[in-house]
Amino acid sequence: MDYRYDLQDNVLYMGETQMPAYSLEENEIGTCTHCDSAMVSISYHDSGEKIVVATKCIACGAFYANVYDLEWNWVDEAPISLLPVPIPISNPAVRDQEGLETIPIKKLEAVFSKGEIEALFARAGEKSPIRQYLYRARKKYEQFEEIFEIRLEL
Repeated sequence: MDYRYDLQDNVLYMGETQMPAYSLEENEIGTCTHCDSAMVSISYHDSGEKIVVATKCIACGAFYANVYDLEWNWVDEAPISLLPVPIPISNPAVRDQEGLETIPIKKLEAVFSKGEIEALFARAGEKSPIRQYLYRARKKYEQFEEIFEIRLEL
């Protein structure tokens, strides 16, 4: 059987069957068949007729599916391939007042002056900002994105 695992959502795929985790409890499950180190459970899945425990080796990082019957008798072990984790192409962009309000003020104060912050909020609220402050703030957008991984598009 082909096992694939989604690390972000803790979902195990057995062939095309999707099995969400019913527990994320960590327990030592046995030893790795690759390097003889301890295997630790990362999630538990119920397929109806079997219980599948997704495990990871603490030494070599190998992932395995340990299959048990409903009475917890060991049945089989199979390697798990990991699904790729999506990587955002760019940082999230803030384009409006609602988005700007979600940014903690401490982050804004770390890069922008009080006047620049007021100009950003005025611009986001579609009011007339003081141009000089808005101009200075826009020159710091790249620095803000570099530090906090949030892109401003106001």
